[in-house]
Amino acid sequence: MKFFSPLFLLLILSFSSFANKELDSLYHELDKVIKTRPQLDIQKNKEIDKFRFRLENDSSTTLREKYFLSMEIFKLYEVFEFYGALHFINEAIKFAEELNEEKLINETYLNLANLLIRAGIYSESQEILSAIDKNSLTNAQFIFYNLVYKELYYQLYFYSRVQHLKEGYLQKYKEYSEILLGLLPENSDTSLEIKEITALDRRDIKEARRINALRLARTQIGQREYSKITFLLSITYEFENDFENQRKYLTLSAISDIKGAIKDNASLSILAEKLAENQDIERAYKYINISYEDANFYNSDLRKIQIANILPLISKSYEDQLVEQKQSLQIFIIVSSLLSIILIIAFFLIWRQVKSIRKARNGMVEVNAQLKLSNSELIEANEQLKKLHSDLSKTNHVKEVYIGEFLKICSDYIDKLEGQAMHTQKMLIGRKYGVLLDEIKNQDIRKVEMKQFYKNFDETFLNIYPDFVKEINKLLDPNDPIKIKAKDLLNTELRIFALVRLGISDSAKISKLLGNSVTTIYNYRVKIKNKATVDRDRFEEYVMKIGE
Repeated sequence: MKFFSPLFLLLILSFSSFANKELDSLYHELDKVIKTRPQLDIQKNKEIDKFRFRLENDSSTTLREKYFLSMEIFKLYEVFEFYGALHFINEAIKFAEELNEEKLINETYLNLANLLIRAGIYSESQEILSAIDKNSLTNAQFIFYNLVYKELYYQLYFYSRVQHLKEGYLQKYKEYSEILLGLLPENSDTSLEIKEITALDRRDIKEARRINALRLARTQIGQREYSKITFLLSITYEFENDFENQRKYLTLSAISDIKGAIKDNASLSILAEKLAENQDIERAYKYINISYEDANFYNSDLRKIQIANILPLISKSYEDQLVEQKQSLQIFIIVSSLLSIILIIAFFLIWRQVKSIRKARNGMVEVNAQLKLSNSELIEANEQLKKLHSDLSKTNHVKEVYIGEFLKICSDYIDKLEGQAMHTQKMLIGRKYGVLLDEIKNQDIRKVEMKQFYKNFDETFLNIYPDFVKEINKLLDPNDPIKIKAKDLLNTELRIFALVRLGISDSAKISKLLGNSVTTIYNYRVKIKNKATVDRDRFEEYVMKIGE
């Protein structure tokens, strides 16, 4: 039977610790965003009210303008509140029919069918689609028409429990997907989404992630598409039983949903379910309740039913955990009391033993023999320490360089502060208060100092690792290397991985050092890893070896 070496086990534990820290950092970011939900909802309602005021109170608004205002309000409500969206799409239908314009009528009914599908109202949506004359549709509307049908049959396939119907829905879904692939530009997001889901269906994880990376690069957190793309990415890790990465991308998707005031969401409830499976019951209970609040706010029966299937299980686990914690606390109090008594007895016995040891001088012979044995072991350990010393000397060189640079920066800052103090005193004595105030307002000190900090950091780091940029680019796609402007030594992406090379891998710490948000740092890291020619999950291990 083989045993893992201590070093190998240490590396596994270190990697696991890094993954846990990254997840904890993302959970912290999610918790922060959750606290902003009321403000985000207020902001969303203000945006809606701005259009509603023009629609409902401005008598100069034409019928055509009323149509477009209704459609604008519908789009804002679409993933925010179901009945609001339903009301204003019906208003848009009324205005379109009064205008008697076939193009506008078709547009409204297609959007109504799509909204009903999102809410799980399939029969009505199918009736609406069947009533549309597809020969009267514009090219864009015909694409949307097929897209709505594709989504209808996908949901019918997903939720159906009758096998022969399920197979028929799947076939229809595939047919409409093929039609769309023939209509859409090859690199459009919808075309890539269909290809990604097809790759997922056949468990081609590598291809699905390749397409996902292309789509993710086109979006940013807070957008509906970012939420959907990271949600799909989490599924690829679920297929590989990589539940840490699954939770990671579900968390990013949930953060994006909340930032975008998207109430019709799935990521947070599924994240809660996965956290409960991982015995993180308290956090799971918190997230499932927030998810249920969003479902109630959006007012879709389908989403409420989905969450209602999960909520009782997590609530039961949470209640069981509270009972267990209470029992554990009672046991702990009893055990602590017993241990206190045992400790008092142990102190008494130790005191008596110490007295006995003083009389045991003859035991020194045996101790001496053991010391000789220990001495030989120490000699062996000394050899290992010599090797360790050689390795540490290289590390000490790095420390010496950075300590010297740190002392120089401190000295420079003292000089700057002294000069600023003298200048300020001079201006105050001369009663030049207005001039001094203008100088203070016009000086962007932080920007200047950060620029100087970047310069000092870049020069010092490249003095220690002069080939760092070249070595990083060796790890990346040769057709897409990291390029640096002529006036810069390093850019933000390279500084992030320079800090990783120095042993600072936590995104939160890096964000504080470089003056960026945690999400920005995380996106930069993902962007660079996506270009890696080596194993992207071990990319930072390769970075740590640069300069060895």
